[in-house]
Amino acid sequence: MVGVEHMPDLSRSFFTIESMNYKMKNMIPTDSDILIRKVATKVSFARSLDKVRKSEVHAEYENRKERIACYQTKVRSNQVTLGNILSVIKEIHQLKDKGAVERQLMNELLETVSKEYSFVFECEVEEAKKMIKKSLVH
Repeated sequence: MVGVEHMPDLSRSFFTIESMNYKMKNMIPTDSDILIRKVATKVSFARSLDKVRKSEVHAEYENRKERIACYQTKVRSNQVTLGNILSVIKEIHQLKDKGAVERQLMNELLETVSKEYSFVFECEVEEAKKMIKKSLVH
């Protein structure tokens, strides 16, 4: 994130984010419901992966709909953490009866986290995806 810009013409302030790779500038209204989390560091990524890898998945749900709602709450709340996202990926991966919606959510989360991992560890996204899967499921 670069900073916050105020646009008097619109009477709004925006978080300004610039992409180094694509030379793009994104502006997100500060009053938006879009959640923003700091990018992980190498240490925090390793710590989160280790913690989630060691944790046991033992949540029980009444039905698939409740399970999906719980996953979405975990990854879209104002308190979302890298650990929450990784734990949802792990939990969905371990499901024997996962449906299409759960697979799609897991793949979206894995893609997002892999992009962050590739940025932090300076590697390709596919390599990052393999490392994350290996850390969480083995």
